[in-house]
Amino acid sequence: MPVTGDNTEHTTEINTQAVTWLVRLTSGDITSDELAAFERWRSADSRHEAALADARGLWVSMGMSLENYYQPDALSGISPHEQARRRLWRWQIMLPTAGLLLFSAIMTQNWLSRWQYDHYTSSGEQRMLALDDGSRMWLDADSAADVRVNSGQRFVRLARGEAFFDVVHNPVQPFIVDAGVGEVKVLGTAFGVQRDGDGMVVTVERGRVELSRRDHPDMQLNANQQAELHGGQDSAKITSVNAGQVLSWHQGQLVFEEQPLGTILATLKRYDKRVIVFNSERLAAVKLNAIIDINHLDDWYDGLQQSLPVNISRVGPVVWLRERK
Repeated sequence: MPVTGDNTEHTTEINTQAVTWLVRLTSGDITSDELAAFERWRSADSRHEAALADARGLWVSMGMSLENYYQPDALSGISPHEQARRRLWRWQIMLPTAGLLLFSAIMTQNWLSRWQYDHYTSSGEQRMLALDDGSRMWLDADSAADVRVNSGQRFVRLARGEAFFDVVHNPVQPFIVDAGVGEVKVLGTAFGVQRDGDGMVVTVERGRVELSRRDHPDMQLNANQQAELHGGQDSAKITSVNAGQVLSWHQGQLVFEEQPLGTILATLKRYDKRVIVFNSERLAAVKLNAIIDINHLDDWYDGLQQSLPVNISRVGPVVWLRERK
């Protein structure tokens, strides 16, 4: 039977209901009335049970065990008052210690990943900075940098992530970007630098840049050229690219040409604050052309659901993509 738009919409609704119930079941404060409503929904349609099984698989793949939260046999014989008393007792015992550990972990993680740097962005966040010399710097999602731009120096250390620079020309004071494995030096141009572990990628949109690393000769890059450099490599890999397309993220767009869906979704994880779950190897290999507005990702998800056999459920912090059978 062909899949119609109505069937697709209904299947997506069932998947959303299943994930919603799962979120409620794992919340820790579900009532006996809600539990009864869940059991009625579960038994009302065989598709509900199948969707719940898929949602449970999603939960387990994210490292969460449903049985740790929801035990229907144990709950069914306990009065609502006793359920509430047991939850209160459990939280009274666990909350002080768990809260202290969580606060300490969050503070440590935030300091290590963000607060030790002059400027940083979180997942799904971008920022434009006007520098003291008149240059501009864009930090992409999940990036961090230290900036020393004043009358005596023009220096940026990109600690992680990606940045785009539109540099004001100054013939006597170069603008330098340190990305770990190498440095980029310019007098005035527009270019992007990406740092990932011990590697870096430099893409030139306008003008010319000089890429250097210790004990290696300097390299010159011109507009629409890209250099990829990794620690342990003797030389950089230089290719010709459409720099405007590669660096379009700083204008709020992501442009893909003949890219696998899996690669596109992996990229979107930087820009979508939700958890993206997708496990279809067949569809992951399908190549697409796409122009995605970073600020309206759900519009693209809606279009994807219409063009490919995939159902997409968006519930709370989860975007769940399932291959349509």
